[in-house]
Amino acid sequence: MHVTHTASALLLALSVSNAAWARDAAVATAPPLSARQQALMATAVGSAAHPRILQVRLDELQPTQPAVGYDQVYYKLGRYAAEEKHIADIARPKKFADLCEANGQGDVLPNTANVAGATLAAPPAGYRCKAAVGSRPDDMKTVVIGPRGGVYLTDGHHTFSTFWDADGGRNHQLKVWVKVSDNFSALGDAAFWARMRAENKVWLKNGRNQAITPQQLPSAIGLQSLGDDPYRSLVYFTREIGYEPPEHATEFLEFYWADWLRGMPALDLARVDLLDRAAYASVILQAAQAMVALQPDDIVSGGKRAADLGALDEVDRETLAALTQDKGKLRYAIDYRKSLPR
Repeated sequence: MHVTHTASALLLALSVSNAAWARDAAVATAPPLSARQQALMATAVGSAAHPRILQVRLDELQPTQPAVGYDQVYYKLGRYAAEEKHIADIARPKKFADLCEANGQGDVLPNTANVAGATLAAPPAGYRCKAAVGSRPDDMKTVVIGPRGGVYLTDGHHTFSTFWDADGGRNHQLKVWVKVSDNFSALGDAAFWARMRAENKVWLKNGRNQAITPQQLPSAIGLQSLGDDPYRSLVYFTREIGYEPPEHATEFLEFYWADWLRGMPALDLARVDLLDRAAYASVILQAAQAMVALQPDDIVSGGKRAADLGALDEVDRETLAALTQDKGKLRYAIDYRKSLPR
C-alpha cells in the first residue's frame, strides 16, 4: 500500500509539474504585451447610465460575426460617392454625419465638412459635430475587451466596415469612440469564447447559415474580410417597415430575423434579381408582410418571440415608399453594386 501511495504521489507531482511547465512554456513563448495591450486590459467598465467610452482604431477591432449584409454597406458607400460629386452643395455630408453619430456626437454641423476630397481619417479643419464625444451614448457601438487586450466589436460591424471601405480604403487607422460593455481580458481563450457564447455576444454562423468556430471568425472588419449575408441586407431594408428594434433589443437581433426569412421558400433570394429595384422592393414587401402577420408570442428563431424582435402590427407603406424612391436607400445600394467590377 505504501508503495502504491508513493507511486500515486509521484505521478501527481509529475502531473502538476508538467502542467506548470506547459503553462510557463506557453507564457514564455507568447510575445510580451505592448503598452497599448496593457492599457486595454486595464480598461474599467462603466454602467448603463454612465458607460465607459474608449477611443480605438478601426484596425484594432476584431469581429464577433463572420458576415454582414453587403447591400447595407453598399447603400452608405453609394450615398457617400454620390454626394462627393457635388459635395459643396451638401450641407451635412452623410459620411461625416455618420461619424458624428457613431462617436455619440449627434449630427455634423452644417457646412463644416463639405470639402471635396476630405476623408473620414483626414477631415476638413473646420469639421465639427453638434455635441461632445459620448453625449449620446445610445448611438454608440460596443466592444468587449478580450485576452491580451483584444478589442472585440459586438455592435457596429456595418457602420465601421463602411468607414473602413469608404474613401478608397484610406481609413483603416481612423480613430473612433466606442462603449466598453465588458472586460473579459483575465480569461484564457477557451473561457473567453465560452463566456461570449453564454452572453450572446458572438454570432457563429456564416453568410450561408453554416456554423463556424470562433477561430474561423475574420481577423478584421471590412468587406474584404467579412462575408455577405443577403438575408441580413433584406432585414435591414425592412426596418421600420415590418419591424422596429425594441428599446432593449437582443444582440444580433437582425440575424434572428434573417434566419427566419431564409427558411421561407417564397423568399428565395437566389431566384430574385437584386439588381432590379422593382424585384428587390417586391421581396422587401413580402418579408415585411410576413413579419407583421406574426402574433407577438410566435417564435421566430433561436427562441426569440416576434415581440422580442420588434415585429410591427402593420406594414409601414410610407417608409417603404421612401426606401424605394429615386433617392432612397435601395437605389443607392443597387447603383453601387452595379458600379463594382464583375
